[in-house]
Amino acid sequence: MYARLGKFACIGSQNAILRAPRGVTWGRAIFRLGTWSKITVGHVIDCTRSVRLGDYSILAGRGSQVWTHGYLHAAEGIDRFRIDGSVTIGNNVYIGSGCVVNAAVKIGDAITVGSGATVSTSLRIAGLYVSQPLRMVELDYTTARQRHPQINVPGLVETVVHKRPANGS
Repeated sequence: MYARLGKFACIGSQNAILRAPRGVTWGRAIFRLGTWSKITVGHVIDCTRSVRLGDYSILAGRGSQVWTHGYLHAAEGIDRFRIDGSVTIGNNVYIGSGCVVNAAVKIGDAITVGSGATVSTSLRIAGLYVSQPLRMVELDYTTARQRHPQINVPGLVETVVHKRPANGS
C-alpha cells in the first residue's frame, strides 16, 4: 500500500489503516489524504483497494469505518465471493462519528454525512445525508456474482470480483 498525504493533512491517534498481504489482496492500493484533510480518532480504514479523501475533508468524531471489500455468501453451503472496490471521498466533505462507508462508493464534493450513517451507494449531489430506516434489498447470489468481473491473479486465496461505482458517479 502506498500513502500520500497532502499539505497540512493530519491523522489523529488510535486510527488503523490496514491492508492484508498479497494472496489476499491484488494489485496496488493507494491511501491519499488531501490538503488540510483530517482523520480524527479511532477510525478503521481498509485498503484492500484504494481510499482517497479529497482536499479540506474530515473523517470526524470517532469510530467510523471505510471498507474497500465485502463478501456475498450463497444461500446455502460454503460458497462465497469477495467484492472489492475503491472508495473516493471528494473535497469539502464531512463524515460524522460512527459512519460506515462501503466498497466502491464515491462521495462527491460538499457533502455532509450525518453520524451513524451507512453509505452503500455513491452520493453525487451536495448536501446533508443521514441514516435511513433498515430495509430488505432483494439479492440473488448467482446474478450478483456475474455482475462484476472476476479478478484472476495468481496466488489469490479466494474468489474475488471487482465492483466499480455505478455509472454516472
